[in-house]
Amino acid sequence: METHPTDLKLSWEDDTSYLLLNPVFSNEEKNRFQSILEEGASWKRHIWLSTSGSTVEKWVGLSKQAMLASAQSINRHLDCNDRDAWINPLPFFHVGGLGIYARAFLSGSQVFPFHKKWDPSAFYRFCEETKGTLTSLVPTQLHDLVKLNKHSPRLLRAVVIGGGALHPDLYAQARQLGWPILPSYGLTECASQVATASLDSLFINQYPQLKVLSHCQVKEMEEHLCFYGPSLLTTYAIFKEGKVRFADPKKEGWFVSEDRGRVDNDELFILGRIGSMIKIGGENVDLASLENHLKKIELKHSYQGEIVLMAVKDERLGNKLIAVVEKEDSHDPVIAEYQATVLPFERIRDIFYVKNFPRSPLGKIQKGKLMEEINRPALLREL
Repeated sequence: METHPTDLKLSWEDDTSYLLLNPVFSNEEKNRFQSILEEGASWKRHIWLSTSGSTVEKWVGLSKQAMLASAQSINRHLDCNDRDAWINPLPFFHVGGLGIYARAFLSGSQVFPFHKKWDPSAFYRFCEETKGTLTSLVPTQLHDLVKLNKHSPRLLRAVVIGGGALHPDLYAQARQLGWPILPSYGLTECASQVATASLDSLFINQYPQLKVLSHCQVKEMEEHLCFYGPSLLTTYAIFKEGKVRFADPKKEGWFVSEDRGRVDNDELFILGRIGSMIKIGGENVDLASLENHLKKIELKHSYQGEIVLMAVKDERLGNKLIAVVEKEDSHDPVIAEYQATVLPFERIRDIFYVKNFPRSPLGKIQKGKLMEEINRPALLREL
């Protein structure tokens, strides 16, 4: 058993299990997480992955067969073969980056890891130098590339976007520059993608629908999206009171997610997270919808930063909305238009300033850590 294959030359065919660790973990954390391999030794041919950033208490155990089932389906969907070259800017200790290696193993394609600190200009040059044909990005990385205002590298034939919702306006801007964008939806518990836009969508001028991939069945049950198929996790490894325990979350073989959505034939429509509905002054508010609205305004104004919309408890209203930003200037036009285009109870009540957003290795803003930071009163500016 191995804990951290730094060059990711892991074997997909033998019984070895791997615990893929974020390099930022302390030695104490690494030693603690090592117990997953020790206590879970009965699970052969497994890969253990965290689902969040540097503070992790829940890990996903995926069999190699599950990873390869997902990879085979995605290869078929993207027409991958041994003439392809994957550019991988994603950390391999997350399922998005790891999945690229599984796809390359089955298709015989090359993988060129881009594991430097993220820099859109350097990544663009890397794509051209390596003659990459495929890559996978998160929306934040695509946003940075679009801001370069450069046409897509000539040989790049598909860019899968995952790890978060892709705003239609950002999609449109990228397509205008020729980037072959394929929005997708996936989760670690399903070994990466479960629904992805088709290659045919690159020939139409509209935001594409997500096609459920062949390895996964999807259904809606009591608002939750549920998944079934050979790519599902085996178990969770959960740390509590210093000890690890294992729990299989599946119900009759189905994994019940915290995402809302619907399925129409083979098309998947994502409607947001369970719990995104909150009450403000007795009114129902869809926080995910408001986040989407704010993102659209940011793109309209070519806002270079990022504004995080969050709900916090309020004695009078029950909840109130706040905005968190990294800079104290240039965001005023964005906030002003947001305030003017939403209902009174949906308006931002306070603005908080932080030096840097806490982010996961994939670049996602970690709202739990951000909430801890904004509790410092000096960061507040009331509206």
